[in-house]
Amino acid sequence: MPNFPWPLKVALFFINIGGPDTNKPLVHNRKKTDGWMRFMDSACGIRTKNFHSITKHTFTSSEGHEIKMRVFKPSHTNEKLPIVVYYHGGGFAYGHYMVRPNFLKAVAAQVNCIVVTVEYRLSPENPFPAGLHDCYEALQWVEANADKIGGDAKRIAVCGESAGGNLSAAVSMMARDKRGPKIIHQTLLYPAVDMTMNYPSMKANSKGYMLTEVMIEQFGAAYLGHEGNLSNVYAAPILGKHEDLPPATIITAQYDPLVDQGNLYAEKLMAAGVPVVHKEYENAIHDFTLMMGRTTEQSRHSTQLVVNELKKAFKK
Repeated sequence: MPNFPWPLKVALFFINIGGPDTNKPLVHNRKKTDGWMRFMDSACGIRTKNFHSITKHTFTSSEGHEIKMRVFKPSHTNEKLPIVVYYHGGGFAYGHYMVRPNFLKAVAAQVNCIVVTVEYRLSPENPFPAGLHDCYEALQWVEANADKIGGDAKRIAVCGESAGGNLSAAVSMMARDKRGPKIIHQTLLYPAVDMTMNYPSMKANSKGYMLTEVMIEQFGAAYLGHEGNLSNVYAAPILGKHEDLPPATIITAQYDPLVDQGNLYAEKLMAAGVPVVHKEYENAIHDFTLMMGRTTEQSRHSTQLVVNELKKAFKK
């Protein structure tokens, strides 16, 4: 039986009575879900005093649409800071690049880096590989414009939670395969790296812990579209070749339907010779790091782990 801390018990109570209506289309739940993410970041997120600036940037993609970004800079300095490109979660269908500003400020301030958060296209309106292409082109833009935003083009990492973890892993593969941009670290928070449902944790944690098996099925169908793409390695990074990928920090949660695939991905990277720091947190659920912020020991510890590993990566 879970031994959840009381703040998580309270959050789960409200999630279980007012969560997404899986009998309706995904877009019907987007506003409610994004609002919950914003509320939790505001109410429970890590507070950062005297944060320097958040600036807007936009570029035109190769497909002709505009990609928006926000650049978080922790202090006024002439020093070129390392850069973390952040891809938000939300099952490829929910979420927004500005629903977790407190978390992004905390990472920027504690690591002393620039964080760039990216607005990528969502499904089902824009199925795979639309969002991934946006994420990769944003990475290219960051490398090309590092000086403009005060960053160091030679010290770029990627980070994301859940679907954003998938995108971070896929972008890391794509950058390796296309020989650039150079990524020196990938931070994957409870990532979705396999589009199949063939894991014991998918059933064991199928409901009651916020992310449900039904939701995952809906997200996968919307993201993969009519083409399927179950075996495409950029949709399911666990199926790809893992040699020569960036060192990784991987965080998983005991009561997450995705815990088995996240743990297995860590094993596969290590087997391929990729340096990995991996920790599965007991009595934690999907999205615990960002959702609970400063309110549980697991959230605080996992955030500090992310910060510490990024600091190490940027010093090398």
